[in-house]
Amino acid sequence: MDRQNPFDEIESLFDRISSEFSEFEPATGLGGTIAVDVADTGDAFEVTADVPGYTSDDIDVTLPDPRTVRIAASQETTRETGDEERRYVRQERTSRSTSRTVPLPDRVETDAAEASYDNGVLTVTLPKREGGEGTDIPVN
Repeated sequence: MDRQNPFDEIESLFDRISSEFSEFEPATGLGGTIAVDVADTGDAFEVTADVPGYTSDDIDVTLPDPRTVRIAASQETTRETGDEERRYVRQERTSRSTSRTVPLPDRVETDAAEASYDNGVLTVTLPKREGGEGTDIPVN
């Protein structure tokens, strides 16, 4: 008598669910996350992030530690008060924010980091820290 594995059906269900949600992975930039690419240029890491609809003043780039970069963007739309000629029938553009923390493969020089923003694309250049292999400590 052949017995069917009871977990086969559950595994099949999880596969179907995963395939349905694959288009909403964070790498696509959907769901409030920032899509990023991290490239190793030899002497630096270059992080390219899509942050459309924000200005450079809306974006904060921080290095919480030498192996992590955090990109945050927030924008607040002010509502005009005292404008009697304009009455909003619908107003959906209020405040919005998004952020992404990206681990880096190696330590970087935090003081030498640079960032630029052009046409919705943020580029952060993070020079690698010299001697990233660590230090040998002799054992006596």
